[in-house]
Amino acid sequence: MLKAIRLIAKIPYFLMMRSRLLTRSDAYWEKRVGDRAPEIDGRRLKPRAQGLIELQERLSIPSQHWTPALLRNGYDKSVEMFDGPRPEVRQVRDMDISLPGRTLAARLYDNEATGQEARPCLVYFHGGGFVIGGLESHDGLCRKLARELAHPVLAIDYRLGPENRFPAAMEDALDVWRWVQENAADLNLDPAALSVAGDSAGAALSLLVAAWASRGEVGARPRSLGLIYPPLALVHDTPSRDRLKDEKVILTGELLEWFMAHFVSEDMAEGHPYLAPLDYAVAGNLPPAWILTCGFDPLRDDGEMIRDRLRHLGARVEHTEYPDLYHGFIGASALFSEVDDMVKSLSRFMTETGESAKPGVPAPEPVE
Repeated sequence: MLKAIRLIAKIPYFLMMRSRLLTRSDAYWEKRVGDRAPEIDGRRLKPRAQGLIELQERLSIPSQHWTPALLRNGYDKSVEMFDGPRPEVRQVRDMDISLPGRTLAARLYDNEATGQEARPCLVYFHGGGFVIGGLESHDGLCRKLARELAHPVLAIDYRLGPENRFPAAMEDALDVWRWVQENAADLNLDPAALSVAGDSAGAALSLLVAAWASRGEVGARPRSLGLIYPPLALVHDTPSRDRLKDEKVILTGELLEWFMAHFVSEDMAEGHPYLAPLDYAVAGNLPPAWILTCGFDPLRDDGEMIRDRLRHLGARVEHTEYPDLYHGFIGASALFSEVDDMVKSLSRFMTETGESAKPGVPAPEPVE
């Protein structure tokens, strides 16, 4: 009872600070935060971001009390509070994807008038450490992408841990990629003009799809690949992980470990190919890739390593870093204009690569 009373007492302060985060100028936050904004590796965290982190810390719950349900609800509420109004999209349709032994929820966004010609589509996998996140947490982002791309976006609600541990999410991603191609005619989509993207855990799934497609094992290769702060499953010690794991900038080392503990399984041996998809990719068969990293993200070096590996495998890569932002900022578009900048940059890249792609390129032959 006492804990509940203390939490209720914090609500007026939270609402006041939320209003200031949404409305006050950058100059205000620079003055208010001052030298509390951390500076690491020649980068300084955006003062408004530091203000958000300090506000969230006041309402945080000790890690010993974390549960999947609690963090899922908290994540969705944070997006609801700080992601702003959801953009209007001409058509948003919830649908089911029937796969062997299970059915996944999905959401199709289309901001253009329906015509007769089959169109490109972006398949999007949300982030959340393979434990949290879903269609609602990324609804605003997918709406923005559908508007900017001017073609459909299909968001996938893949299975999460701990209810469905590794390799469930990976199997879902590969099977969904096959399903979209097989059902493209019913959705008025061009199966040879599909792209794939995701953030964080969803970026890992997108990278897996691209790697397996390069081997000819899941049909057509993506026309383009979008990776928003992507992780490497088998990398645990990098300079950015070591420097930022204890900084309490959203994605901490403690939270990374919690996610992993709720996703690992007996099948997650380090030799499993799903954990190192680029080790199995075919050089020269990978799509053009767009990568975003953030300065205050423990996974920053992961993204740079993926960038370098993709280039080594012959892929065209465009990489951008937002030096003053953090892992997870895409759920706070009401605070950070960089979310819209990111959507425009990714959409521009996918449009350019789609226009330059050769029509009717067949899928590669399966690799033995």
